[in-house]
Amino acid sequence: MTCARLLVCLFAVLAPVGASAQGLMAQDSIVIDGVMLDVEAQVRFDSLPTDSRNTTATFQAAWTVNAFIGGGRSAPGWWNWSGRPDVNLLCSAELLRFPDKLDRRKRRQWQGHVDAGFMIASLVSIDASTFPDSLIGFLPATATAPLRMVTSQQFDIGTETDTLDAVTGRTVTTAPFATVGLDAVLREWQVGIAGGLRYRPQSLKDRPVLNAPTLDGAAYVPGIQRNPGVDPMIQVRIAYQKDRSPWTFQLTGLWLSQAPQNQWLGAGVKYDAW
Repeated sequence: MTCARLLVCLFAVLAPVGASAQGLMAQDSIVIDGVMLDVEAQVRFDSLPTDSRNTTATFQAAWTVNAFIGGGRSAPGWWNWSGRPDVNLLCSAELLRFPDKLDRRKRRQWQGHVDAGFMIASLVSIDASTFPDSLIGFLPATATAPLRMVTSQQFDIGTETDTLDAVTGRTVTTAPFATVGLDAVLREWQVGIAGGLRYRPQSLKDRPVLNAPTLDGAAYVPGIQRNPGVDPMIQVRIAYQKDRSPWTFQLTGLWLSQAPQNQWLGAGVKYDAW
């Protein structure tokens, strides 16, 4: 009688366990043609690499700041004459991109974008109205001396030649622009080109073209007067963006048609707030 009671208790204890195990086996099994097969399944959750964009931003755009130096130290270049480079600060916002999302798992992708912004250019300048009548040319700046004017005056007893320091300043202009660009995205690297227009809101006179001292030719050629208008522009860049980072670092070249300084080289940073 005692053994019968023990068997009943043991059955009462093991019955729920067996039912639970049977339920688990039913969940991890599949029946094919009336035959039950055990299946060992594992599920792994992983986040796919996508663009790092801030979807909570109030105004979604990609903000870019570039700092440029005017290129060219050739003989007619103003950097060569003055010893001071032209500088330019470009700020822009990427307002539209297509496609709007990229799959970072792909090795090569293309993405177009529309940008708008403004540039602040600071050009080395000189006031031609201060040039003396006896001016015959200029001497470029050196490490120890600034830009100099060379004068020559003829007297009854001979010719007097003198050298005077030329005072230079800076002309600062602000101009809005808009561009349409296309980027080749190679994983973390980007290579892009963009073209557009810059608007000159005010009339300006270009810097004079300076010449070396000569008794026969002109000491300088007056600058061209430019009225308000638009100038074509082309921008090329190579950039690096670490995976899942909103920051992009880039090297940029800028060409401005018909501008006093039309070639610019610089570097910048871009923050993607999309």
